[in-house]
Amino acid sequence: MKKLLCIISFFFAVFNAQSNCVSGTVAAPVVDSITVDIAGNVTICWQAVPDPDVVSYTIFMINPITSANDSINIVAAPGNCFTLPFGLNTSDLETVELGVVAKDVCNNSSPVGVNYHNTIHLENTLDICAASISLTWNAYDDFPTGTNLDYKVFVSVNAGPYSITGNTTALNYTYAGIVQGSTYDFYVVGVENNGVGPASSSSNDIQINTVNFLKDPAYNYLYTATVVDSQLVDVQFYVDTSADISHYNIQRSESITGPFVTIGSVSASIGMNPLVTYYDYDVNAIDRYYVYQVETINSCGDLKLTSNIGKTIWLYVESDGVGEKNILTFTSYENWLGGVNTYEIHRSVGGIWESSPVATVSAFGDTAVYEDNIMQVVEGNGEFCYKVIAQEGVIAHVGGIPAASSTSNESCALHEPLLYVPNAFSPLSPYNYEFKPVLTFSEPAGYLMQIYNRWGQIVFETKELDVGWNGRPNNVGLMSPIGSYVYLIKFQGANGDDFSKRGLINLLN
Repeated sequence: MKKLLCIISFFFAVFNAQSNCVSGTVAAPVVDSITVDIAGNVTICWQAVPDPDVVSYTIFMINPITSANDSINIVAAPGNCFTLPFGLNTSDLETVELGVVAKDVCNNSSPVGVNYHNTIHLENTLDICAASISLTWNAYDDFPTGTNLDYKVFVSVNAGPYSITGNTTALNYTYAGIVQGSTYDFYVVGVENNGVGPASSSSNDIQINTVNFLKDPAYNYLYTATVVDSQLVDVQFYVDTSADISHYNIQRSESITGPFVTIGSVSASIGMNPLVTYYDYDVNAIDRYYVYQVETINSCGDLKLTSNIGKTIWLYVESDGVGEKNILTFTSYENWLGGVNTYEIHRSVGGIWESSPVATVSAFGDTAVYEDNIMQVVEGNGEFCYKVIAQEGVIAHVGGIPAASSTSNESCALHEPLLYVPNAFSPLSPYNYEFKPVLTFSEPAGYLMQIYNRWGQIVFETKELDVGWNGRPNNVGLMSPIGSYVYLIKFQGANGDDFSKRGLINLLN
């Protein structure tokens, strides 16, 4: 009964108020902001009109098709916010404009269309070449304090928590460093008074899947640069085949500091071997070292990653005939991940490579000198050739590739033939019973030895280096008379030069 009396009293009061109504206008509500939340709901809030006769607020929306002022809802006073749910608004596609009209008990209203606020609509453009996202949005220009807003850009990566990635007073922002395959969510918050507030407005949230972005290479490693012969260097490099790369530029310099010049390229392809080989035929490895590096170029033509350098080993050998040794000078290899562990010095004598290195040298700075003593070498044609092989230190490489090696150019030294001729022999002795010179560093095919008696007659002749004179004419028959005989020895050195020597040999008992 009491409740019924209250209702009757309310209607009686309204009836009395309306009976006293006069026509007029109501003050327009001051809209604080219109904003979009992460779920896509649009909320508009306003300051309540300080008039006790205001009984409701009508929410109007600008029709995106007809541009008409459509009434969409009524909020009873003293309410001061209204939310238009996702699905009933188009904030993810365009700007939504809402306004508020106050109505009093006399059905008087504030003006329609004077306090509309528009949402911030966020859009994006993908730049797959720069691996970036360009964000743009419309200005929020409805705050009573004006358009001096600070826009804060929020990002969530792979559904992680949102964080501010940057802020600007402009209407655009570029987000760089995209990782292919990751998902990015963005929204923008405009804060009035240059970011001081108190009012702010959030844009719609946009989600971007970067599966179609160009993936940058994670690595590009120059594995080795090694000399094959005087006109060929083998360059090997290990690449990230999962990256979106168009081709690899091979660059060469004659100095570690450059400048580098592109000498060729290798196209990237699906399923390619990550260990790539390039042959550089335009070299003169006898005279100098070369420095290489590799550039990765993506399908946009952009340089994405440059490898470490690789500097070949240059070897120079000269003979020291007096000291019976060869002097080797060689440069260091640059620039392995594991550094150089050792340098192996290999030697060939007369064109035959020995099975094991003659020496092993520790890592050094720029240039090393090594002396190879050849006094104990009695065979061969006088030509000594060398090569140096650098071995990388043990280290874990990407892809599990083993430690690398690099071989220098081959460099050779020629030695003049060494001839030892005895001055006497005794055919009947158990020891020095044969006249046979000792000749090293010569070509046996060019060898000739002749023995003459005192009347200038040839008593012995041979073209075989291993055949000596036993004192008998042509090594058969009776022993020749005791006395002095003249020998003539001719031969060729390793370089093709002719040598000859003439002297006396005494035939003894």
